[in-house]
Amino acid sequence: MPKQPKQQPRQVQWLEDAIDEDYGAAAHYLSLLEVQKNVDKAVAEMRSVAITGFKATDLLRAAQLTVPKADDRPTREQIKKIKNGEAISPVLLMRASSLKKVIIADGFHRVCAAYRIDPDVVLHCKLVGS
Repeated sequence: MPKQPKQQPRQVQWLEDAIDEDYGAAAHYLSLLEVQKNVDKAVAEMRSVAITGFKATDLLRAAQLTVPKADDRPTREQIKKIKNGEAISPVLLMRASSLKKVIIADGFHRVCAAYRIDPDVVLHCKLVGS
């Protein structure tokens, strides 16, 4: 039987910026963690920083998170969007030096979906914090 050519990993289509709802979700999540005293300031900074790229696998390690099981509904929904070629929002991140990790303020399921498709896919991210 002839070898099948290796299929190229699917490229993720990205919006140029996160949508307002994503910034609101990031603010809500960060307010629960108490790692940032001024959540509004952190979110304003997220809005203004340039997009950077990180591999899905590296981001999950830096955030000290694992990918949910294959039947996780929000992750499956994001996989479907990616496979349909829909543009998704950049991931919103905050570096928490005191915790020695990166916090995914918004976009966890986007990260997990991209990881399930190709662990080495480069995610579009907005990273704040020192």
